[in-house]
Amino acid sequence: MVKSKILHNKTGAFTAMSDTLASFFQLFTGDHSFYMGKLKHADIFIGEDHYKARGKMLDLNNIYECFRLSLEDDSENEKSLVLRRMTKLFLDKHPQFAGLQRREYELFKELKMDENPNLVKLIDYIEEEDSLISEFIPGMPLDLFVKREPEYYFKRKTTLKMLKQLVSAVGFLHEQGMCHLDISPSCIFVKENADHDIVLLNNGLAIATYDKIPLGKLEGQDLPPELQEGQPYDCRTDIWQLGQIIKLMIDVRRHDPNRSSNHLKLIAMRCMQQKKEERYQNVQDILSDLETWERLYDSTGTNR
Repeated sequence: MVKSKILHNKTGAFTAMSDTLASFFQLFTGDHSFYMGKLKHADIFIGEDHYKARGKMLDLNNIYECFRLSLEDDSENEKSLVLRRMTKLFLDKHPQFAGLQRREYELFKELKMDENPNLVKLIDYIEEEDSLISEFIPGMPLDLFVKREPEYYFKRKTTLKMLKQLVSAVGFLHEQGMCHLDISPSCIFVKENADHDIVLLNNGLAIATYDKIPLGKLEGQDLPPELQEGQPYDCRTDIWQLGQIIKLMIDVRRHDPNRSSNHLKLIAMRCMQQKKEERYQNVQDILSDLETWERLYDSTGTNR
């Protein structure tokens, strides 16, 4: 196990005054770089490596907040990691999730979740801050990717690859008896590589369902009907959310009138049936239908 620790530096009157001025500046400018609450005067040691916080990253809904950590050494090393913790707002509303981050790290190791290349890798858990250290993934969440890459329009080959990777990650969790329950565009990271591989983030709610922690009625847009109503959920709840992702890709593909998405539409519709018994019953059936679509269009020799 990696031994990590966070050291809080003592602050004098001058530093405290500087912090107050900085807070006012951030309030009026919206610039929250380098502002990390209790962590803004911290040095983070992960094993033998010394990291500094380099600003707040994108929030994952209202559940987590993330901070990018940059390696501090004498070289030009650009190695980064991510410090992730649950927001106080979320924990105040859902106190049953206290301690979930520790459990997430324990299960990540116990169930060898690092064997799936499309799940985010956890490096360590820091007890004092109830924080997880995870890999930093160069890229952007899916909801930003579809806005910044409008000319890309999800060609068939890459659409299939992304969906297969996503279904594989979700299927891995289902085999462990977990439901992810947060398969949203902000939790699907598209890597900055030539193949646009994806990584699924935020396994916290998956751990909660594995440990049978009652979730109650969660908040947020585009939730499956059973989560909106606080009703029982299972793997078919994740399948509904997979349908949402497929629907997003279809909407982007529409920008090119030459691209046909009829087969994808049928998959998305079946995923998103109101009644769970009318959806796909497992992700393997989704994968089978994706492979059917792949074979169908392979025979035409097109990449639309």
